[in-house]
Parts: sequence; structure tokens; C-alpha cells
Amino acid sequence: MRAQTAVTAFQPPATEACAALARLGPFPERKYSMRKLVTALLAGGLLLSLTACQPTNTAKEHSTSQSTTTKESQSSDASSSSQSTVANLSPKAALAAINTKIVQDTGTTNLLKTPPKNGYWTVSATTSGDIHVIQYKESTTSADLQSDALSEWQYQLTWRDYNDADTAAAAVNAEPVQDGLPTVNLGKNITATKAGAATAHYLHWQNGNWVVTVQDSSTKDEAQPLAEKVVNAWRGDSLPAPSDKGAVTLLTPATDASSQRLVWNDGERLYTFSGQDPLATLQWAGMLGTVQGSSDTRDAGN
Repeated sequence: MRAQTAVTAFQPPATEACAALARLGPFPERKYSMRKLVTALLAGGLLLSLTACQPTNTAKEHSTSQSTTTKESQSSDASSSSQSTVANLSPKAALAAINTKIVQDTGTTNLLKTPPKNGYWTVSATTSGDIHVIQYKESTTSADLQSDALSEWQYQLTWRDYNDADTAAAAVNAEPVQDGLPTVNLGKNITATKAGAATAHYLHWQNGNWVVTVQDSSTKDEAQPLAEKVVNAWRGDSLPAPSDKGAVTLLTPATDASSQRLVWNDGERLYTFSGQDPLATLQWAGMLGTVQGSSDTRDAGN
């Protein structure tokens, strides 16, 4: 009776071997002996096909595997997309997207809004205490906003907020032009005072709201040639507009990436823009423009 129970409980799939087994039907011991049953199975080649009659989960497992693979692929695509959101953008669009990310965290601020002539800006944004630091480096390929400081950079913008505008203005340290010192004509009706010793020459003048200092730390007296180039290239109307006064300090020869500096205040906020090349630093400072944060009350400016 055990053989009968096993066969009647079995639900074979619609295969030739299983169909043959099903046609045997219920068989009591008095009609089919075990020996006859085995003989019939062997004769029909069914004994080797019993495993084919077992129910399987192949389709289900395949579907699950396919679903898992699809999810992993989608997850990988999403991760890749989040890591390279500016990959297919033009230099200007990529910079605009990066600026949007920056002001989401910082609120309205001045940022470079123009890409370099032949490529992209690689940009990093970091914060140390209450000082925000944005670094720029030219690149031929686009890259998302970096969360770590760049190992090498060409221009750097920093800012911090003081309690009031007077404190921020004092931190600019725009020294007034002194009277009674020798003067040098730099052209365009600009006269600079001259000071210093044999190993350091200073030229100092005011142009609009900006006080400019050119320092030559060599023995070649290169302060005046640089100062004349600065006056000739000066576009004061393109520079950020200080609330009080701004200070430009240019050093020749440059000693590091931050040798050239522009410092100014916009209300209670103090900005510093730095670079290594004096004329290029002035040029890119003129490219700064206000980027408005989505939930910020600072004046959008230009």
C-alpha cells in the first residue's frame, strides 16, 4: 500500500515520462506487484525520469534573480548619476549647477559665474568654523562640487560674517594713501606714493573705493611696471562694490597661490579673493557675481 500512496499523491508535470507514469493509475497490490511495477518503469525508461516530475521553482528563482539584477543596476545607475550630475553639461551650465549647490548650504553669496575660456572649473566648497572657502581650478573635463579642499588651486574665495558692518569694514584694513611721500605717475591720471627700502618697494594709490598696494620684494624694482599694467587693465566698475572700501594687495614676484588678494566688505560680510597671477586675479575678481540662495534674505545684487 505504500507504493500506491506514493503514486496517487504525486502530481506530475505534463511531460511524456510523467504522463506515462500517470497512465498506470492507482494500482492495488493484488493487480500490480512491486516487481511488475519496477519492470514497467524500467522498460519505459521512466525510472530515470522521476526527477523530472518533481515540482521546481526555476521560473520563480529566475524572476527573482532578474529582479535583483535590475534593482542593483538601477541602484548603480542612481549612484553614478548622483556622483556625476554635471557630466553632460556645458561649462557654463555645469558652473551654474555647482553654484546652486553651494548657495543651498551657504545662502546668497558672491561666486564666479563665468567658466574659463577653454574648459571647466573644478570647484571645492569647505567650511572651517565660520569661514567659508571656495576653490577653483581650470580643467578640461567637468566634475561635481568637491567636498574636500583641492590639493592645488588657482583662485580662492573666502568669506565670513561679522556682527555688524563696521567690524567687517575695519577688517578690510584699507590703509589710506599717505601724504608727503614721493609720487609716481602711473598713467590715466593715477598717481601713486612710493615707499620702501632697497629690498622692498611699495606703490600705493586709490582708485574709486579701492585702495591698491603693489609690493616688489625683489631687487629689480618691478613694482612700477606691474602697477602701470594694473592701472591700464583696471576695470573698477566690474569689481565687486565694497560697502565701505576695498583693499587690493599685489606682490611681485608671486610667492604662492594667494600672493594676490582683494579684500572688501558687503555689509557685515567680509570677502577675500586670492590668486597667484596679479592681472588674472583682478580679471577673475571682476567675474564674481551674486548668486541668490533659495531661502535667503541677502540682497541678490547683480
